[in-house]
Amino acid sequence: MRIVIDSDGGCDDAAAIVWLAGRPDVEIAAVTAVGGNVAVRQAGRNLRVILEACGRADVPVLLGRDPSPDRPHLERPVAIHGHDGLGDVGLADPQQPPQAGGAAELLATELGRGTTLLSLGPLRNVADALVADPAAVRSGARLVAMGGSARAQGNARPTAEANVAHDPAAAAAVVAAGWAVPPLLVGLDVTLAATLRAQERDLLAARRTPAAAFLAGPLAAYNRRSGTFCPPGETPVHDLLAAMALVLPDLVAAPVLPVAVDTGRSAAWGQTVVDLRVLAWQRAAAAADGTAQGGVPVGAAEPTGANAAGDGDPVAVALEVDVEAFRWHVRHLCGG
Repeated sequence: MRIVIDSDGGCDDAAAIVWLAGRPDVEIAAVTAVGGNVAVRQAGRNLRVILEACGRADVPVLLGRDPSPDRPHLERPVAIHGHDGLGDVGLADPQQPPQAGGAAELLATELGRGTTLLSLGPLRNVADALVADPAAVRSGARLVAMGGSARAQGNARPTAEANVAHDPAAAAAVVAAGWAVPPLLVGLDVTLAATLRAQERDLLAARRTPAAAFLAGPLAAYNRRSGTFCPPGETPVHDLLAAMALVLPDLVAAPVLPVAVDTGRSAAWGQTVVDLRVLAWQRAAAAADGTAQGGVPVGAAEPTGANAAGDGDPVAVALEVDVEAFRWHVRHLCGG
């Protein structure tokens, strides 16, 4: 699988990239940096640090943009990712700097070729790529994005997940771009369920593998404050789950539903509005004709009734996750 990664260079981004870099069935063609957890230049620096730690200094890192200034005011998540984005654990600077600019153009080119795109940060670079080449979405390229929330409310804002809240206009443009293959949105509904417990955290701290040795420090810092919305003693690794969902098709159940992003500057600014009524219609239709697979309806169902109007574009929304499979892959990464 040939992929490009767009990332804001945080602690959970590091876990995602390290896991993917260890997969013999994944080719990382390039990584692009976007502002989010940290400013874009710091994100680019972090991404070079991560790739060099994986022995992948050959993978180019290109700088993109910080989120649009027309967005809700959000403080940098210093308490979660540290000032440097990687937990302030003193990681040395990379041997090579990132390339200045060119992220949107590279993403547009790769999408036009049908390359899979994994988005782990705000969607500014992806939106810019679709401005550069609006036809890229018709190539059959697949987009997997960590972001949004259908039922789990928000974390950066009352109803908005952080990656979307950092740039709602970009997220809205990407969702509505007319993708030939509906994007997969891996949001808080599943990332707050697929968590690390003491068992996984202890394996990380044991540093049995090179991956665990690199990630132990950043994730220990990240885990201290990232589990606010999880059960006590559990912590999420949002971007790692998105990376796994890209490679492991059975890890999440993700029905295709209408999705829109609120850009109205109200209290709901940045909310991913998922029309869950369609899921109810799909379930009713599947129960009637026996087309459900694993409890998830297959195919679309037409709205019925006078009050069935809705907005949104087709997006595969991850609503269920195999938590034990996620934790098994984390333990395997750490030598457990």
